[in-house]
Amino acid sequence: MLLPTVLLAAAALATDAPALAVSVNSSRHEVVLRLGPFRLDAAPAGGGAEVHHHHGHLEMGQIRFAWPVAGWARGFRMTLRDGAGTALSRELLHHVNLIHLDRRQLLTPLYERSLAVGRETGDAMLPRSTGVRLEAGAPMALESAWSNRTGTDYGDVTLELTLSYLPANLAPRPLDVRPMVMDVGYAAGVNNTFDVGPGRTVHRREFLMPIDGRLLGVGGHLHDYAESLQLVDVATGKVLITVRAEVTAAGKLVGVSRVLYGVTGDGLKLSAGRRYQVEAVYANPTGRTLPQFGMGVMVGVFAPDDPKRWPALDRAHPEFLADLAELDRKGWGEAARRP
Repeated sequence: MLLPTVLLAAAALATDAPALAVSVNSSRHEVVLRLGPFRLDAAPAGGGAEVHHHHGHLEMGQIRFAWPVAGWARGFRMTLRDGAGTALSRELLHHVNLIHLDRRQLLTPLYERSLAVGRETGDAMLPRSTGVRLEAGAPMALESAWSNRTGTDYGDVTLELTLSYLPANLAPRPLDVRPMVMDVGYAAGVNNTFDVGPGRTVHRREFLMPIDGRLLGVGGHLHDYAESLQLVDVATGKVLITVRAEVTAAGKLVGVSRVLYGVTGDGLKLSAGRRYQVEAVYANPTGRTLPQFGMGVMVGVFAPDDPKRWPALDRAHPEFLADLAELDRKGWGEAARRP
């Protein structure tokens, strides 16, 4: 009897780097990405929440693999475990990105980050009537970065990312959506962090909307001492969306709220040719500037009015080449050939 879970590939950046195993559970309509095992040593002690987020920062680079099934990705759940199978806190994670190597982001000429998960990101699932279309064989890569601020060294850590999908023969066909990334600190080829001055500060980035469509839901990624992310209509000054940071009394980030409109409603209409601004608000109590400490990324579920008008990936674009150079610096791994 053919088991529903089939091992597809294994990959690693080097002999001492963690492997990536990709499997499909066809009965549950799940793709499982398993990274590890690997070691996470604790970051240097001291500093509290204002410790620079790159202290003890471990970058895994990108591991390429072919997406194994045709259909629509609609959500994920994630677990971290040690060698004994004990669940670990997401506090160890900085981010995990699933990168589509043949598609462009909407607002920037970079590879599409089809999924971005931070330590504060909870598991998520779109309605069954909605999904991100992925073809079998689509070139993908899993990239991760880690920041162990727990004070404890961990060995044999394993990340398991389970992605639910809708099969290609589903009828009626789901609504096609794509991720929309609005990054306050975006600069091609360099870190998307920014300095956070003392007190309450607002950090902004303006963009021109390239196509018409609707935002059906929004979340975000922030760092410690953050207050909120908001999307503003530049012409009117109207705040269209606000997501709020959930922080402890000491300013430590533990979560970011979400705004969900649902596919049955109109969502938030965004118009081609109109200017919008994403803003990240921080409240830094330390009395000094924290260099390259802040981050503000609003990520939305976007339904284009006409998917054919989505910008094409231009591999000769200077910003694409700068981003590719940074990915190359982190390193690539290749899926092992199946016997």
